[in-house]
Amino acid sequence: MEKKQVFSKPFNLVYEKDYPNLFIGPGIFSNYDLAKNYSPNDWINKKTTDIEKYRSKQIFSFKSVHKEDTRNPNKELQELQLLAQSTKTTELEIDLEKTPKMIKEKISGINNFSYELENIKIIDNIKIPKIIDKVVTDTDLKAREGIINLNKKLQDVYKIEQILSAGLLGQKNKRILVPTRWAITSVDDIVSKDIVNNIKSNPLIDKYLVFCYEFYNNKFYILFIPRNWGFEQIEEQNNSFCIDYEINEPRKIYADSVTGAYYASRLEVGKYLDKIKKQATVIVFREIEQSYFSKGVWVIREAVRLALENEPFIFEDLESSLNFIDSLGIRNGINYWKEKSFILKEIKCQKRLCDFFKT
Repeated sequence: MEKKQVFSKPFNLVYEKDYPNLFIGPGIFSNYDLAKNYSPNDWINKKTTDIEKYRSKQIFSFKSVHKEDTRNPNKELQELQLLAQSTKTTELEIDLEKTPKMIKEKISGINNFSYELENIKIIDNIKIPKIIDKVVTDTDLKAREGIINLNKKLQDVYKIEQILSAGLLGQKNKRILVPTRWAITSVDDIVSKDIVNNIKSNPLIDKYLVFCYEFYNNKFYILFIPRNWGFEQIEEQNNSFCIDYEINEPRKIYADSVTGAYYASRLEVGKYLDKIKKQATVIVFREIEQSYFSKGVWVIREAVRLALENEPFIFEDLESSLNFIDSLGIRNGINYWKEKSFILKEIKCQKRLCDFFKT
């Protein structure tokens, strides 16, 4: 057994062992500054090699739990739940077993050593925002409403994911610990659905917009079309495509082709349209380098966010906007992607029907 003084962002990872049995524990650093700067919002501006080096300095520690343990938490789980609610870098005292294991998790992009956690004690005074305390202590509030309420005040899906994952949302007898990768996609889905339902009453954009961004061996070409709400994400890697879409309404079935990246992109697209008080149909073309393997959906979320903070390229018609994306060098040419897009085929079909009825 080894006792350590460590620091956390704060961040807990809830990892599936044999669901409903789970591991839960904090991501920890040896010093305060390393923990304080551990944020995807900061990584987006760094070199990918620096991000890899930085993330490798974090280790994880775990307690074995059952998903329903949150309804009657022991001392260690109570400490971890307090940590999940805190918004400041926190000092911890922990007892760890000395034999490490490796943790790999695709959605969060975590690939680090972990140690069995025996005891944990928060040394700092925890600072919990009023809105978090209000939602967490409301045991009559459904998880979905809690997530939406938190987002309206915090505008921080990373923190909300932590609170959901730690089993702190929902009605009292229904609260459970949620694996981190499920919590990430759930929060992105619930928040973006709420935003989409709000923007559907907005007027259409009046031009075709194209945004571009490149990050972590990913290239993003984001096309806004003056039509009622619709969203599609098309991804290509190694001559293999993943595609999911929705038209008019947020999809009700899980996007099992693009998976979590779909909801991360839709969230940022929705936030942009909400900000400008417009609606549109949006297609995200994501070109993935052959060597890339998942670093977590934060890559997609942050890259799309940064893309939409830039000034768009503006066009009068769809053909011009697609030709521009082609001129930027999208892999294999834009026609290669057009053949896969459900939304572009649907637009083309609608035009033909309009032409038919005009004659």
